[in-house]
Amino acid sequence: MTQSTTTGTPPRAESQQDDASAVAARVDELLGKFDTVETPGVREAAEDLVATIMRFYGSGIERITTLLAEHGPGTELLDRLAADELVGGLLALHDLHPLPVRQRVSDALDSVRPYLGSHSGDVELLDIDEEGVVRLRLKGNCDGCPSSAVTVKLAIEDAIRKAAPEIADIAVEGMAQPETTATGPGGRPLLPLATESDNGGSAVADTAEWVNLDDLVRLSEGELTSIGIGGASVLVCNVAGSLYAYRDRCPACDTELGRAVLHGGELRCPGCARSYDVRLAGREEQDPNLHLEPLPLLADDGGVRLAVPEVAR
Repeated sequence: MTQSTTTGTPPRAESQQDDASAVAARVDELLGKFDTVETPGVREAAEDLVATIMRFYGSGIERITTLLAEHGPGTELLDRLAADELVGGLLALHDLHPLPVRQRVSDALDSVRPYLGSHSGDVELLDIDEEGVVRLRLKGNCDGCPSSAVTVKLAIEDAIRKAAPEIADIAVEGMAQPETTATGPGGRPLLPLATESDNGGSAVADTAEWVNLDDLVRLSEGELTSIGIGGASVLVCNVAGSLYAYRDRCPACDTELGRAVLHGGELRCPGCARSYDVRLAGREEQDPNLHLEPLPLLADDGGVRLAVPEVAR
């Protein structure tokens, strides 16, 4: 699925957020080295040290938030800090975020609804249980869409985890996957987000390279182009002022689509003449089992951003 150029909030590759992730990964790496130490209790002592330091900093952050909340101007400053992606995540991890987790998850879903709506789709928050599992339902064209796994992994899940990093897991009803692990209301499948399907199907990348499309392409209405990004060939179309991005391959004949004919929302392959609706996740008009491979495309004040997942390279 893809998104209009006028709405949406894409994930941001902030350097501070990257630094924080690198620090967390380094902590895990260092703790893992203690697994090879034969001296009894060393691993436990290392974990206790990390936990103690976390409690120390957590207590300091809690004191800061308490002092800010006690003063009028400080409350406004606290709200600004909580809105920052890095600081807000830190507050959430220490259970100090001023906004409840349900509101933050709802706000995250609101940020991707325009992205889903461009393909007549939507997402509904069903529940956040006591174990911290967020349960969602895909609606409209997203329900059962062949590209829903990519949509969820690279857009919905990313937005939720950045807004509420303390959640334990995300389960989605209506996502096209071959295996189910739980059922939701009415017995419909609830599918945990996985990096690879249980039956050995194609992997859905955990991460993607987000690039600013404004720096790479300028298209008028009705135009399309094929561009190379990080080793992937990407097809970008402008339909009625909205941009749509797909992997540059026809699923039926494997022909590159840079020379395809675009009429309205219909994209006709130059190799096999099959027609795909770029506004409906690239579905083939006659065969619903055939569809283009969409790449998430979102927009904010910084411009239009495109996600190129590892699996597409």
